Amino acid sequence: MIVIPAGTNTELVGMYVSDKAGCTFAPGMYQALAVLDDDGAFCAGVVIHEWRGHDCQVSCATETSAAWRPHVMAGVFDYIFNQLGCVRCTSVTKKSNKRCRDFLTGLGFQLEGRMRMGYDGVKDALVYGLLASECRYIRGETDGDAEGPEILAATDDHADEGPEERVPAIPSEVATEVGNGGTQDEFWTF
Repeated sequence: MIVIPAGTNTELVGMYVSDKAGCTFAPGMYQALAVLDDDGAFCAGVVIHEWRGHDCQVSCATETSAAWRPHVMAGVFDYIFNQLGCVRCTSVTKKSNKRCRDFLTGLGFQLEGRMRMGYDGVKDALVYGLLASECRYIRGETDGDAEGPEILAATDDHADEGPEERVPAIPSEVATEVGNGGTQDEFWTF
């Protein structure tokens, strides 16, 4: 698996994450990363939004936890902390989304607070934060995953291939709720 800038597919990745995570992003005000599986097919999206120079919010979604391999997370956090220069990143989730909360704490995020009715005007939101100094993925402490960060940039071997050639279009059946009866809490989102 690799994580790459979504490029011309930023809006598609944003719609995918928005649909799965139940959140909205201001058009043109976010960046997106696409996670591609070993066959080069889209399998997950990461949206970086609310960038404030020192901090940004991170939202992501996939239908398989396999997308969040340590070298993929190293690529995501390398982008946030090293390329954007953030000293922290923030993630907000519903209090009721235990799977997401466990996922965030497993990545090293710390619970920083609760916003009453802050998720959607009805449900409480929990705010999680991760400092660059605490991020084991950029310090190389990812329990034996020697592949390291795998995020492709314009200066790598694929520079002659624009992002539009590297990121396949997201099929419409993936970008909408897959008819499996699942709820947003059943997707791997944060």
